[in-house]
Amino acid sequence: MMHRFLTAAIVAGVAAAAVSSTACGQDTTQVRPGVRLGLSYPRGTTPKVVVMPVDSTPGDSVRTIIQRDLDYSDRVTPLVLDDATLAGMAPLPGKDYNYSLFANLGVAAIIQAKKTATGYSVALYDVGAGRRLEGRDFRIAPIPASRDAILVDSITAATTMREKALRDSLYRTLKTRADIMRRPRIARDTRPRRFVVRDSLRRDSAAVAYMKRGVTRWEDDRRDSVTASVTSTATRLARQDSANRTASADAQRMGVHHISDEVERWITGKTGIAATRIAYSQGGVIRIVDSDGANDRALTRGGLAMSPAWHPSGEKLIYSKFIAAGGGTQLEEAELATGRTRTIGGGGLNITPVYSHDGQYVVYASGSESGTDLMMVNVQDPTVVQRLTFGRGSDNGSPTLSPDGRQIAFFSSRSRYPQIYTMDADGTNVQLLTPFTPGVRSYRAAPDWSPDGRAVAYEQQNGDFQVWMINIRDKEARKLTSEGENEGPSWAPDGRHLSLSSTRGGSKQIWVLDTESGRFRQLTRYAGARLSAWSSMITNP
Repeated sequence: MMHRFLTAAIVAGVAAAAVSSTACGQDTTQVRPGVRLGLSYPRGTTPKVVVMPVDSTPGDSVRTIIQRDLDYSDRVTPLVLDDATLAGMAPLPGKDYNYSLFANLGVAAIIQAKKTATGYSVALYDVGAGRRLEGRDFRIAPIPASRDAILVDSITAATTMREKALRDSLYRTLKTRADIMRRPRIARDTRPRRFVVRDSLRRDSAAVAYMKRGVTRWEDDRRDSVTASVTSTATRLARQDSANRTASADAQRMGVHHISDEVERWITGKTGIAATRIAYSQGGVIRIVDSDGANDRALTRGGLAMSPAWHPSGEKLIYSKFIAAGGGTQLEEAELATGRTRTIGGGGLNITPVYSHDGQYVVYASGSESGTDLMMVNVQDPTVVQRLTFGRGSDNGSPTLSPDGRQIAFFSSRSRYPQIYTMDADGTNVQLLTPFTPGVRSYRAAPDWSPDGRAVAYEQQNGDFQVWMINIRDKEARKLTSEGENEGPSWAPDGRHLSLSSTRGGSKQIWVLDTESGRFRQLTRYAGARLSAWSSMITNP
C-alpha cells in the first residue's frame, strides 16, 4: 500500500520548491463564529505539517496515530522526521519555535501535544505567521493498570478470613461433641455420697482423636474446594478486568482520533474522518474496524449475517441474518456497547436494511425469489410496516436515503437489467437515475448517496464489477475503479472517501478510496471481506 509519509531525505530535496510555493500562496482561511480556521497555503496543495514527539509509547504512540490520521485524510501531508532531528528543532524552555528551520523544510504548521492530568493539551503553530494559531485541552481517560495480582491477593485474603471463620465454627462444634464424650460415666452405688468414675482416661483419648479426625477431614475437603473457588473467581474477575481495560484502550484511541479530526479542522476548515468505523461482512460474520484499520473485531457470533448498516448515533448496527432450517432471513439490531440484539422483522426474505436519518425507521428489501420490494418499518413498533414499491415480480433493493431524508435511491430490475432509481421517501415520483441503452446489458446496483447530496456511488457490471459515481444534477457518470473487481461502495462522512470491496490486492478485502486523488489503501486483512458500511462520526466510543 502506497504510503505518503515523507522522510527527512525526501524533504531536503523539495525544500526550495516548497518554500517558494508557500510564499506565493493565497489565503484559504475560513471563518466560523468565534473561531479563526485555516492556514495560508496554495490552493490545490496539501499543507505539510510536523507532529512533535508526544510520548515514548512503543508501537502506536499518540504521535504515530495523529500522523497516520492526517495522512489518511488526504488533505494534509505529515512529515516524518527522526527523533534526533526533532530534538534539535524543539524550542528551548521559555522560548518559541525557530520557525525558519521549519520553513526551510516547507512546513506549514507544527502540531504539539502534551500530556496533562486529564488528557492532552494540543496546540497548532502557523509557521508562515510565526505564531500559535489554535489550542485546546482534550479530556481522555487513562487506561487503568492491570489488577490481576491485586485481584488474586484480595480473593485469597477474603477466602482465608472466611475459611478461618468456618474452621472456628467447626472447632466449636467438634469441641462441644468431644466435651460430651469426655464426660465420665458416673455410677451411683448404694452407699450414701459415694460415686465411682469409670473409663475417664480412655474417653478423653477418644474425644481428642475424634476432634483431630474431624478437623483433618474438613481441611482436606476444603483445601480442594477453596483452591478451585479462588482460581475460578480470580479468572472471572481478571477476564472482566481485562475487558474493561480493552474498552478503555479503545476509548482512549478514539479520543486521539478526535484530536486528529480537530487538528485537521484547524488546518483546513474541514473535520477529518479518523473518529469513524467501518462495518463489513466476512464469512457470514459482521465485523467492525476503525477507520485506520485498527481494532478489527467480530460483532456477531454464529449464524450467517450480511449487509450491515449503521444507526445515526454510531452505537447500533442493523443487518440481515439467515434463519436456520430454511426460515429465510430476518433483520437483527445489535448494540455495540452491550452486545444485546433484537429482531426487527422476519419471515421470508428480508435484506439490505438501512436506518432513516432520525433512526426511527428502517427501509429494507423484502419478498422472495420471485421478487422483492422496498418496505419501511417502525423500529419501536415492528408491526407497523409501509410498502414503498410495487415491483410486480422485479427485484428492488439496496435503499439509501438522501442527506435530507426526502428521497431514496435504490436499484430495480423493472427494466429487465438492474438500474439505479430515485423516489420520494413515501414511494412516489420514481425516476431513473442511471441512463442506459435498451438492449445493451449493464448491471447497476448497491447505490450509496453521498453526505453532501451531490452524487450517488454504485457498482456497475460490464463484464467485471467496478465502482462508479453519478452526479445528481446533470446525471454525469464517472468511473472510479478499474483494477480488479470492485463493488459495494459506502461513503465516509466527509463525502470524499469511499470504502469498497476489492480484489486489487488478490483476495477480496475492504479498501478505502479517495475519490479526488484516486489513492487507495487497504483496510482489512480477512479474505472475503465485503458489503462495507461507513459510520457517522463516533461521539461515544
